[in-house]
Amino acid sequence: MIHSFIMRCLTLWLLMSATYLHAGEPSVAPILAGHVAFVNGQVNVVRGSQPAHTVQTGDPVYVGERIQTLTDSHLHLRMVDNAFVALRPMSQLVISTYDYDKDQPQASRIRIDLQQGTSRAVSGKGGQAAKHQYRFNTPLAAIGLRGTDYTVVADTDKTRVSVTQGSVIVSPLSAGCLSSQLGPCMTPLARELTANMANTFIEVTANQPARLMNGTIAQTNTPAAKTDAATAPADDPVKRAALQQSIDRAELAAKAATAETAKIIASPDVGVIPLQHPQIAQWGRWSALIDQLPAGSGSINSVFPQMANFQIVGSNSSIALAYPGNTPISMPDQGRVQFSLVAAEAYVKDGAQFSRAGVKSGQLEMDFGLSTFTTQLAVATSPTHVDTVQAQGKVDAYGRMQSSAALSNANVNGIVLNKGLEATYLFDKTLSTGSNLSGVAQWGR
Repeated sequence: MIHSFIMRCLTLWLLMSATYLHAGEPSVAPILAGHVAFVNGQVNVVRGSQPAHTVQTGDPVYVGERIQTLTDSHLHLRMVDNAFVALRPMSQLVISTYDYDKDQPQASRIRIDLQQGTSRAVSGKGGQAAKHQYRFNTPLAAIGLRGTDYTVVADTDKTRVSVTQGSVIVSPLSAGCLSSQLGPCMTPLARELTANMANTFIEVTANQPARLMNGTIAQTNTPAAKTDAATAPADDPVKRAALQQSIDRAELAAKAATAETAKIIASPDVGVIPLQHPQIAQWGRWSALIDQLPAGSGSINSVFPQMANFQIVGSNSSIALAYPGNTPISMPDQGRVQFSLVAAEAYVKDGAQFSRAGVKSGQLEMDFGLSTFTTQLAVATSPTHVDTVQAQGKVDAYGRMQSSAALSNANVNGIVLNKGLEATYLFDKTLSTGSNLSGVAQWGR
């Protein structure tokens, strides 16, 4: 009897304690990720173990929610940083992380996971300012960006990515590229796709490197589309080999260059001016390009791991730029200064071939009071032609340089470090011949 009484009291105490502890738990407010801008058909949203509910135009969406579009249903989301995400029918997407502070956009942390289906994404202020902490995952691939409008089609067998504006870096998920990480994966299997590479997409399949493919990605994601020969790319091994990533199959165009070309490229007008301050920003070329053009900068995979918590500034078809994450950012609030060109690399991509270009001279001026920059480079792209890279743009409070498309003939993005004493930027430009000029320039004062 006494034992039974004690057991009843103990049970009652445990129940009361559990109730008290549960009541005392602080409720965690959901983090707003965006709002529904457009919905057509039935779209379900599931949060944790709660029942699914449908959404209408204007409804909020929160971090952690799984969004499902049903048959013949479409959804457009406008995220809190003004990014755009669209889902086609029969798609599932999870907003895993969306930390955005309008006062500190460079500290944004964004991760979106497309579990299956088709999605189009246009990066917003958070993704633009913190590309090193932006990630779009599929079951097979990690996608990083550089100011981008891109489309992804994904299922358990493959991932396909196309780019409308900007560029993406796509890598298969692996031990060195985890889905839980943020930012692009700089692995040997990673590939970059730019909007300049027309009629091209990247494909990732299980246990295979990312590959560059010709054509357009399939616009359906139903199970039947997996075996529909009308929408699938040709499986001809010869065609596939011919369409592999251009960097991997590029031949050294410089071997066929004339002695005059070699002289122009090897002897630019600008000499190497040693920096009087520590060189902080560093760059590297894609590993496959290193194999084709061995002289020059090291590979991304060897340069970047040497920097503590490296922060990626951006990349183009030949080079990526980064700096140590523990570098303090401090910008002058006034002054108009001229920089001297310290070092530069440039390449011309024509179809499947890369060749060197020679940076002959350059100018860079910054107005810290107005937060603006103006730059110009003279680049020898052939023995008889010197092309000009011209750009004007803004420098934000965190040292990020970004050119204005309306005021520039090339895309320029970079970083100002060491209290405004050093600057390094990437540049890329489509030439009149249809080929692409890309490279990097470092400046000091």
